[in-house]
Amino acid sequence: MLRIAVVGAGPVMQRIHLPSLRALAGVDVVALADLDRALGTRVAKAFGIERVYGDVRELLDGEPGLDGVVAITGKAWHAAACLPVLERGMAVFTEKPLAGTLGDARTMVETAARTGARLMVGYMKQFDPAVIEARRRLNEGGIGAVRYARIHDFGGDFVCGAPGVASLPLMPPQPAAPRAAAKPAAPSAPPDAEQRRRQAFDQWIEVWIHDVNLAQHLFGPVQDVLWSREGSPKLAQLRCAGGTEVLLELGGPHAGGMPWDETVDAYGPGGQLALRLKPPFLRHATSGLSIDTPAGTQTPRCGHAEAFTEEIRAFCRLLQTGEAPVTDGAMGLADMEVCARLVDAAHPDAAGPL
Repeated sequence: MLRIAVVGAGPVMQRIHLPSLRALAGVDVVALADLDRALGTRVAKAFGIERVYGDVRELLDGEPGLDGVVAITGKAWHAAACLPVLERGMAVFTEKPLAGTLGDARTMVETAARTGARLMVGYMKQFDPAVIEARRRLNEGGIGAVRYARIHDFGGDFVCGAPGVASLPLMPPQPAAPRAAAKPAAPSAPPDAEQRRRQAFDQWIEVWIHDVNLAQHLFGPVQDVLWSREGSPKLAQLRCAGGTEVLLELGGPHAGGMPWDETVDAYGPGGQLALRLKPPFLRHATSGLSIDTPAGTQTPRCGHAEAFTEEIRAFCRLLQTGEAPVTDGAMGLADMEVCARLVDAAHPDAAGPL
């Protein structure tokens, strides 16, 4: 039986990762840590976790013999949550992006390399059966050498009613305290050029790094950022290894609450491959794959598997086998570095490195 501890008790842990861990045989979630101990206690009770701690160091001291840690916090706290685990040479899984800053990301990768700890990053799309089959077909030359690809991601309703805070309920609403009439606030100064650049980087790594990762996963490492433009939509063009040029269309003029809208189209001399990705939190649904060639249209049956559960299954498997993570810290850092290059391309007058 694997002994796993979790760090973080927020909505993503509640909706996705704890249910995924509970779906796996041979896994025992023995403890939870959260800086908000009261929330941690409510979540632990809801998921049958016996012990609750206030922070990761307290957890590690109190739980000898852990096999691994799943740390799901806001990106600004990824380094604080993961570094104590990595320093002990223990395997840790954390969500994308790897960290909130490039400096923290590099420290995490360097620490994992120094201690021999395994650091896995949550790129669940790589565990989607349709993405796995699409990559296999592309690598086998099903449409020939891909000349051009388009990754279109305008987002939409990604939660799709997934249970969590509101439905358990773990965080009941508190009555609002009476408030005195507030004076009108003075208008704040608009962000300067450097602040806008850093805000753009924060958005890239928070949301669109999934699409950067898909580009590198399907078409090879990014060699060049040909151009990049902020706005609605964000637009950018990359050149990947082997010469594939990839257009990114991200976060466009999209009304809130719209159905999920994320597709990948790849074009080669032998035909076209198209992926239509399902909403991330929608369980019991499948992404679609079709391949058009002069011989006709194929729609491979890729089977069904919950991508979030499969990535946690992969993490638990590496704890047993000693294998390296497929989506490791080096990959997470490489994606963040591409995001920084995209931001710099859109802000040519940048003052210095991000």
